[in-house]
Amino acid sequence: MKSKNIYYYLVLKLAVLITCHNRKEKTKKCLQNLFEQELPERASMDVFLCDDGSSDGTSEMVNQEFPMVHLISGTGNLYWNGGMRLAWEKALENGSFDFFLWLNDDTFLYKGAITSIVNSYSILEKPGIISAACCDPLTKKYTYGGHGDPSPIFPNGKLQKLKFINGNFVLVPKEIVQKIGVLSTAYTQNLGDFDYGLRAQKAGFNCYLTEEYLGECEYNQGEDWANSQLKLGKRWKIAHSIKGLNMREFIHFKTFHEGKIVGFKSTVDTYLKLLAPKQYVQVRNFLKKKVLKSL
Repeated sequence: MKSKNIYYYLVLKLAVLITCHNRKEKTKKCLQNLFEQELPERASMDVFLCDDGSSDGTSEMVNQEFPMVHLISGTGNLYWNGGMRLAWEKALENGSFDFFLWLNDDTFLYKGAITSIVNSYSILEKPGIISAACCDPLTKKYTYGGHGDPSPIFPNGKLQKLKFINGNFVLVPKEIVQKIGVLSTAYTQNLGDFDYGLRAQKAGFNCYLTEEYLGECEYNQGEDWANSQLKLGKRWKIAHSIKGLNMREFIHFKTFHEGKIVGFKSTVDTYLKLLAPKQYVQVRNFLKKKVLKSL
């Protein structure tokens, strides 16, 4: 059995990072659940929440019911990546922390989730990122956690390496922040979590999935930009929208992590699929069969 990481024996300072926008009841449930969590021995927790321009009374609710939370006001245009980055920057301004915990306000943690994710970290031989596996509250099937390339990885009782991390409930140690900083300014809503995990790996750190499910979160199925049942104008809008594919940021992601050739190929492939989704799939499948036959 591996020896336990030194963090297991020290006083731990945890900074929990959350962002929200106009879903007061979910945010309230998230905070209630968070403050009911039993912390690891010798651990303390500070919560930094960015309310990104909510108009439903979220900030008032937080001030009244959770005065211990560090409440940060966003512009209303930060979305997930921008809101989490702002919360992270405020946490760094407010003191020194051993770990930073990302938490989505639609993720409901199981009892002992924080202790469990810290214990998972304690068996690592060197600093790494731990991403928690989450399941659907009704079906109990996997929804979030992380992926290999390209399939999702399911919890199996052991820590497993990930290529891509989902940002629902993630533990990041200070050593990684000191090396690569916080979430990138290149992303608005999506891809910031994938990007952070990949940058950490390029810097020599590994990303892992927890041994078991640590919480519940419904799968957020957005509109499909390649749905042939939609008119071209609608597909185009989804492909370029912040909560859709966000074409500009997607191509930047592909280019930054896989190079200019892959970035160019992704641009061509995406626009071909966008313009003629049915035909694109037919040609792709035909070419795959030809390649398989030639092997």
